[in-house]
Amino acid sequence: MERARAYVLVWHAAIVAALVGVVGLGLDLGQHLGSVVLATAGSGVLAAFVLAAAWRKSRRTVDRRWDGIVPVAVGGVALVAAATTGLGLYSLPLSERVVVLATSAQVFLLAVDRYSADTAHNTRWRMLAVGHGAIVAGSALELGLLGFRPGAALLLYATGFSLLLLHAFWMFQLDSSVVPPQPNTGPRHSEAILLSALIAGNIGVIAASFSIAVVLAVPTTRLAQVASIVAGIAAVVAFGMLVAPPSPPSRLDPLTGVIATVFQHAGIAIVMLNLIVIAVFFAFPGAFFLMLGLYLLLLAVGVGIEYLQVAYAHRHSRSNEDAPSLPEDLPVTVVVTAAFEADVLPESLEHNLEALDGMQFILVPAAKSTDGTVEIAREFRDRYPDRVRVVEGTTGSKAGDLTHAWKSIDTPYGLILDADERIEAEFVARGLRMLRENPQLGAVQGRKAAANPDADALARFVSAERRYSTWVDHPFMDEILGAGHFGGSSAIFRREVPPEVDGWRSEVLTEDIDLTLRLYLETEWLVGYDARMVSRESNPASFRALVRQRIRWARGWIQVASYHGGAILRSRERFGLGRTLGLSWLLFTAVSAPASVVFPAFMLLWFAGLAPALPVGLSLLFALYLLPARAVSFGYASLRDPALAETVGRGRGVTPRLPLDPVRLVRPAPRALPAVCRRAAGVAHNPKEEREIPHGSPRIR
Repeated sequence: MERARAYVLVWHAAIVAALVGVVGLGLDLGQHLGSVVLATAGSGVLAAFVLAAAWRKSRRTVDRRWDGIVPVAVGGVALVAAATTGLGLYSLPLSERVVVLATSAQVFLLAVDRYSADTAHNTRWRMLAVGHGAIVAGSALELGLLGFRPGAALLLYATGFSLLLLHAFWMFQLDSSVVPPQPNTGPRHSEAILLSALIAGNIGVIAASFSIAVVLAVPTTRLAQVASIVAGIAAVVAFGMLVAPPSPPSRLDPLTGVIATVFQHAGIAIVMLNLIVIAVFFAFPGAFFLMLGLYLLLLAVGVGIEYLQVAYAHRHSRSNEDAPSLPEDLPVTVVVTAAFEADVLPESLEHNLEALDGMQFILVPAAKSTDGTVEIAREFRDRYPDRVRVVEGTTGSKAGDLTHAWKSIDTPYGLILDADERIEAEFVARGLRMLRENPQLGAVQGRKAAANPDADALARFVSAERRYSTWVDHPFMDEILGAGHFGGSSAIFRREVPPEVDGWRSEVLTEDIDLTLRLYLETEWLVGYDARMVSRESNPASFRALVRQRIRWARGWIQVASYHGGAILRSRERFGLGRTLGLSWLLFTAVSAPASVVFPAFMLLWFAGLAPALPVGLSLLFALYLLPARAVSFGYASLRDPALAETVGRGRGVTPRLPLDPVRLVRPAPRALPAVCRRAAGVAHNPKEEREIPHGSPRIR
């Protein structure tokens, strides 16, 4: 206990000393040895703590002691080199001193940034390569090897060290089994401070770099001084977060919430992307129109595709076609996966068992579910012994559980549903007809629609986005470009298709698109799409649930893009131009959102008078082309979507029935449910009376 208190005291003292020294240096007090000593001593103590932490990690993760000693020893030598250079013990010009300090810090971070087995190899090395590459390029510019561009060098240093600090921090967190720091947790305090410091520091670097780019020397204006001090303070704080004490003050809790987490992660990405654009301009001023042209071309192509998708949806709507009937043999097994979904599983199962009368069901409840999901699955098995089987998921992931359960299918086709999804017989009939008419199709993806699209503002937003994606975007990608893809559920597969690529991979966060691309790349099977196969599913229950969902999707799509992006381009001769472009665009649009936020960099360069402006007429025409696109696409999908009023069938034929009520979809009578189902569905049971109480929140997907 006393040791921990001493560590906290020394850590705070080192932070204060380094900050005082940095402020003194920024106020032109650098000629006084005290400021230099304080900055060097405080930073040196923090660096010693980082070395000690790296040494402890090495002892836990390497078999031979020398494997851990060598990197730490190299980091110690780099620390001594940085300290002696900072204290001015070598008579070097300013530019050379800056390069020595930067190189020493670079070597130090490389030495202490230990490998963690819990992160993807490609992700780790790409982040390190960009970070170290930016620092090397900055040093070359500082020394004049690539032209004397100190403003660009400063920005490249900021980019490189920000990436290396973030990577080192996340590796320390992964070593502590925090994957990644979650909102409202202890590790999130340190990450929140780190990200906030990097955002503020990089903004300060950008401000200082404009003055340096103009005068080609260290700026002396008041604004540049303030910006430099902010950047220095941020650097000290960010570095200190690598070894921050584990008990942060409670007053920092507002920085760790869901919304704060979203803004911090988005903020650092936006700031750094704009920083890189400005750095490229300062290093190569003639590249401005090239960068701007590429940016505007990207926007123009994306918006043009949106307009084409709307036009295609308007001309090729086929919602009035007669629906087929189910075949007599019912060659489909329904596979339902569920994890912690006791609140929605009973209602959806009752509905689907009734709507798909006679079909076989395999329920795959995750064994880790502690809310009654497994018990509900077993009770439905007991109620429908001739139709329902249970294969408990013991692999720890939906992908692994689904791969295991797929072996139990003994029909030619398997229909995958999530626990909250409800469909009608028409869904299956249309999918089977499409598969039988197209032997090259290995799977048919159905459309997912919101069960309650107008519940609140969040539901309306998510539903509008879903309508555009499932009624406008996906049909265009499938029918025009041949790039249909599996969406995780609400899809019918031929039984033999998933085993041909060894099923779903649990190490990928978006196992659905990963399976899609492996089918395209490794087999001859295709994935089709039919927007008239409609399933109803729950919206995310809260903004936090939506954020968690989108973060998972974003990370998963980045994984898949890194795994398969190059292979898609190399397969262009086999795929043909359309499918190659479609699959490439599918991946690109999923990971390219940051590219659309670099406009502030161009605005800053224009306002500073460092870059020429576009002609007013051209700017106005481009704005009239770009700005209405999202309103047109989302608005058209929301107003003309046939699923809002379509009629669907039930049973083997397609007998007319009322349109789906988004709130009350064939809800079973409370008395018809087993006891555990009543509890999970929110139905209270009393020996003297039964009354219905409100449902629980929809599941988090």
